[in-house]
Amino acid sequence: MDLKGKVKIALGICFIGAMGVLAYEVFYWFTHVYESNARVQTDFTNISAQIDGKIEHIHVEEGGKVKAGQLLITLVHEDIKLNIDSLRTDLALEKAQRASLESEKIAFEAELRSKLETQREKIHSLSIENKSLQSRLTLAEKNLSRTRILFNKKLTPETKLTVEQDKVFVLQGQASLLRGKIAVAKKEFQQLVAEQKQIDVLTNKIAISDIKQNRIQDSIRKQKLVLGYRLITSPIDGVVGRIHKFKGEYVEDGIDILMLHDPNRYWIEAYVDESQIRHVRIDQDVLINFDAYPFEDYFGKVQQIGNITTAKMEGGGNLVESKRLGGSVERVPVRVMLDTPPPYLTPGMGADINVRIYEHIKLW
Repeated sequence: MDLKGKVKIALGICFIGAMGVLAYEVFYWFTHVYESNARVQTDFTNISAQIDGKIEHIHVEEGGKVKAGQLLITLVHEDIKLNIDSLRTDLALEKAQRASLESEKIAFEAELRSKLETQREKIHSLSIENKSLQSRLTLAEKNLSRTRILFNKKLTPETKLTVEQDKVFVLQGQASLLRGKIAVAKKEFQQLVAEQKQIDVLTNKIAISDIKQNRIQDSIRKQKLVLGYRLITSPIDGVVGRIHKFKGEYVEDGIDILMLHDPNRYWIEAYVDESQIRHVRIDQDVLINFDAYPFEDYFGKVQQIGNITTAKMEGGGNLVESKRLGGSVERVPVRVMLDTPPPYLTPGMGADINVRIYEHIKLW
């Protein structure tokens, strides 16, 4: 075969190959929605202080993994610790004061019970003695009356009458004195009863002490709450993205100090041309190629098809308008969830997506 024939054969093979590539591209265009410049996205959690303060220490570094509840940032809080220590001292003193009042109340109640019981016994004893004396006085008065009758009849001497009169006078004096003692004893008993009000006074003092303790404990809890605002912990398991503020800087309430993201929650955000969006459906299979992993295929599913927008994602994550025939091309954001993300995936990483239009045509 001469050279001219070989050239013709080569040209024929190239033509067939070109037609095959063209046919594949046309077929691929009809069976897939392709979009380049898609970007890896994730949810970001911005960490900020809830109160104003100076950063004492940042306990993490960019790129480091953290667990939910892990301490991230400490604001200066020595004044809060001193307040808590002072309040705890006040609480201890108030508890000691309450214990002293409780002991005083118990001792006073015991002493008062003893005095009241003694006074009751004294009144009872005097009452018995008075009853006995009244019996003797009644008997003496009867003897005097009988003796006076006999004396009037001149049946008994005057000395006998005098003796009986003296007995009555003595017993009447004793009875009067005893009644006085009983009256005094009863008044003393009433005074002791009145002293029971002192127990109410001590009870009120104990109740006031309890209120003071509760207030101090409330103040301690408030100070601990403020302390908690100065010890900032991670709300999620995640990775530290960027640190915006550093040790010694003063931060205000709501100012971002650092940023976290969840390494297990990534998705692909792509903007599909309006002419192709009719082919995209929720739960459609998607072939994904990452710029960082050019020779590997990854798969996912369409999770969300957003509202129409005139913006398109380009390199670096910036939004720019896409032009076609001098006008804006409307593009629709499509979110694709990854089945198995590649290692070391980071937000903003570039990717291409291929959405298969017809489910019965299997190209991967």
